[in-house]
Amino acid sequence: MLRDIRKSNIGVAAAICAAAALPVLTATPASAATITYNVTSNCWNYSSHCSGNEVVDDPLYVNYHSVSTSGEGNPSGSFAEFYGNVSNYGSETSHSENTDYVYHYVYLSGYGDGSGQAVKNNAASANNCSTVNGYRIYFYSGYGGHSQSIPHYFSCASSTNLDSTLKNNNASQHFA
Repeated sequence: MLRDIRKSNIGVAAAICAAAALPVLTATPASAATITYNVTSNCWNYSSHCSGNEVVDDPLYVNYHSVSTSGEGNPSGSFAEFYGNVSNYGSETSHSENTDYVYHYVYLSGYGDGSGQAVKNNAASANNCSTVNGYRIYFYSGYGGHSQSIPHYFSCASSTNLDSTLKNNNASQHFA
């Protein structure tokens, strides 16, 4: 059931990403403007991946809570969804002509505990829904330090608890 809720929220999360735009600074003649967004997905960076037309068919869900036993079910609470590599769960930046866009990753609002909180250093489990790639979650931004493989479970039906080193100390993810 939760998988169905999560799968149906890909469009919802993208809409939330677009609706959460908050201009922060305006440009001065010698500098670029900065616009900051709170987003629950990295679809801003991988729109073709998010539509299922590329190599990454399904996301890695990063969950605010653990499950009672790894490999069983999905946890309560909020989640964020990521496609492909994410070098920093804190934020990523893109540049366009005279504007810098900063994307802060947060948990999806309205889904219980964790809603709206930062993803970086707040995850307890993950759900690998990709049918073609494995994922690793890392301790440091830029894919560094201790890491853990997040296996794929049939039908995206189960989550993997992060080990004691990574639980609430997570900063990036990469294809395994």
